[in-house]
Amino acid sequence: MIDIHSHILPGIDDGPGSFEESVEMAAMYAKVGFQKVIATPHWIAGTPWMPDKNDVSVKVELLNDLLREKQVDITILAGMEIAMDGDILKFLDKNEILPLAGESYLMIEVPFQRLPVGWENLLSNIISKGFRIILAHPERCYQIFSNPEFAGKIIDANVYVQVNYDSFLGYYGKHVEKTACYLAEKGYIHCLATDSHDTIQRHPGNALMACDKVRKLIGPENERLLSVVNPERILSGLPLKTQASINTGNLLKKRWHWL
Repeated sequence: MIDIHSHILPGIDDGPGSFEESVEMAAMYAKVGFQKVIATPHWIAGTPWMPDKNDVSVKVELLNDLLREKQVDITILAGMEIAMDGDILKFLDKNEILPLAGESYLMIEVPFQRLPVGWENLLSNIISKGFRIILAHPERCYQIFSNPEFAGKIIDANVYVQVNYDSFLGYYGKHVEKTACYLAEKGYIHCLATDSHDTIQRHPGNALMACDKVRKLIGPENERLLSVVNPERILSGLPLKTQASINTGNLLKKRWHWL
């Protein structure tokens, strides 16, 4: 398994505070069955969370050295989780933002309230620069979980979607859980990821439990696509595959009866 979204690097955002904690997180990843993890520290324009891409790469190297020393069989790769903001284009032009694993994918974080005005043009302009976009956890955005059909507009914008494993287990609330299930059953998800921050509350340990639930929702072939196949394609810079069709019309109607 490969995790494309993790805050495993120490002292750079709201992830672990030390390399020792990062090693503990890596050991938890290995226990669950992950082999590679893309470190995606927050990058938010105009805030203290704008890590220099070289600093990110150095911390990735240091952590990998430490993991080899501790015999933790995990490889860390470099990336960023980039807040959706118009300034992204300026920093892309200055080559200051890291794509995932050095390939063509940019992970763009969906805001928790509403997508900014002009978001479609922003994403289109990023794509025109030769990047592919994967949106981080849109199921946690109020605009989407309060109106799940809006997710169709996101898919129409020619971007890919990553949903957190924990969203399927209710860790962010019932509305987010229902939205994650809706996105899965509509075939709108391309990757699953842990979005891990620590070893206590937001950790990779729940991934297998979430995979079991996803497998029951959309079948083993689709679950493997989201947790294994497409993450591997991101590492190679390849376009992602979409889920095989499933007949979930009645389930979707029942799931959204509460709205």
